[in-house]
Amino acid sequence: MITESQITEIGRLNQPHGIKGEINAVAYDGIELSELSCIILDVDGIFVPFFMSGIRRRGTQSYLITIEGIENEQKASSIANKTIFALSDEVKQYTDNDEEGFYAEDFIGFRIISSDGELNGIVTDIDDSTENVLFIVKADSGKKHLIPVADEIITGIDIENRQLTVELPAGLLEI
Repeated sequence: MITESQITEIGRLNQPHGIKGEINAVAYDGIELSELSCIILDVDGIFVPFFMSGIRRRGTQSYLITIEGIENEQKASSIANKTIFALSDEVKQYTDNDEEGFYAEDFIGFRIISSDGELNGIVTDIDDSTENVLFIVKADSGKKHLIPVADEIITGIDIENRQLTVELPAGLLEI
């Protein structure tokens, strides 16, 4: 049985991709998913290993992964939006560096609040398909917004409370 003391948080599963069970995954701070023997998910309070049968890089830290036994969108949806863990022994080599800074993927799951109170929501994913990386934010109202990942827009980062404060240009939420 895998215990909490044996694992390290390394990323997040996001939404399914397509109908064949592939799922979007983001690995934190340079973790290479292809180097791991498995990923571990919390399933009803039990840490369960899942073995990856396919890994496609999608961005700097984004991947599309296929997990053994997950062959369709419904099964992939059942594990979507979960924190990914790995055996601590396997990730120690990646977490012992002195690099500082953040990647856009690091903020998935963070609450985003605009300084004018216009937007409150959760960063659910990133769009790195163009040169301008965007946060995909699901507002509390249910509407989705695309917010540029830019130093001029992000005015505050609260790691402990997993919250970003942003200063949005006029009219951005109407797009």
